[in-house]
Amino acid sequence: MSFVYVGNSGRNNASVIDTKENRLISNILVGNDQLATILSPNGQYAYILSGGTPGHVTAIDTKDHRVIAQIQVGSVSFPSLPTVPMAITHNGQWIYVANSDSNTLTVIDTKDYRVVATVQLNAFPQYIAVTPDDQFFYVVNTSFGLSFASVTVIETKRNQVISTIPVGEEATNISITPDGRYAYVCNFSSNNLSVIDIKTKKAISTVSVGSNPFALAITADGQYVYVANSQIVSGSGGNTVSVIEIKTNQVISTVGVGACPFSLAITADGQYVYVVNLDGNSVSVIETRTNQVISTIRVGLLPFAIAITAEDHYVYVGNVNDNTVSAIEIKTNQVISTIAVGLSPIALAITP
Repeated sequence: MSFVYVGNSGRNNASVIDTKENRLISNILVGNDQLATILSPNGQYAYILSGGTPGHVTAIDTKDHRVIAQIQVGSVSFPSLPTVPMAITHNGQWIYVANSDSNTLTVIDTKDYRVVATVQLNAFPQYIAVTPDDQFFYVVNTSFGLSFASVTVIETKRNQVISTIPVGEEATNISITPDGRYAYVCNFSSNNLSVIDIKTKKAISTVSVGSNPFALAITADGQYVYVANSQIVSGSGGNTVSVIEIKTNQVISTVGVGACPFSLAITADGQYVYVVNLDGNSVSVIETRTNQVISTIRVGLLPFAIAITAEDHYVYVGNVNDNTVSAIEIKTNQVISTIAVGLSPIALAITP
């Protein structure tokens, strides 16, 4: 049995959904302004970040949905857009939290839930990715309305900054290839992606995509990057998904989707990409073999976050404006359940 942990930004409780019956089974008091939800690699623990001055991380035992610790971090706020301010190493030992308002990174040891380091960063750290070998964290420092953006590289062994890499304007999401060779960064206002060589810690290429690229995901085989072009600012060229071939760093396809695609997820088998259309109240389904939309699924109002079960049976979408989570069956691409949760569900994570 697996569970969906839902971070509700407008309530002080996190919701838990049983995926077998697609029903709400628990609401857990964790604190207001929930911003992110992640899981330990083995699925035994859920971690929910709540904003504030200071913010805090709540650790939950997924066996009985019990709070086992709360850890104070730096000052964190929600910028009204999806961010990735928290990540965990693949071995489950360290949690890193980007404190957007205090310009620091908090390092938490999951053995005893102690803060073991606070790393000074550039302004407005918002997005984090960890290399597959757990040796480095890459942190995107950015702010909407300010043109500067950079990526800070932190060595996990000593929790020291070893490099700062300039990227494009108003950089947003970052993702690292499964082989650990490259990091891809969406440059929202530059309408392109920066490609960073992990070995040299330098940007080696820039790939032009559609207007306002905001989110991205990489296929499990490491061959393709799918990029959601949200078209929030620009008048044309968005509302698409760009498909980049990693071998050549060339766009090989541009797929039209719904209004303002803002988040996306790829099934574990690599056959489908599910794209959340923020203003379209829908999810577009792209078949990766043909890079064509094969289905458009109506969900709730202002869909925001998305997560897929490990066995590729269901997709879950958090709908901010009607306080629900839509459960989509992948086999039929139909909404099979709509579950009422807390106020403004903006973050989802599913146990294995």
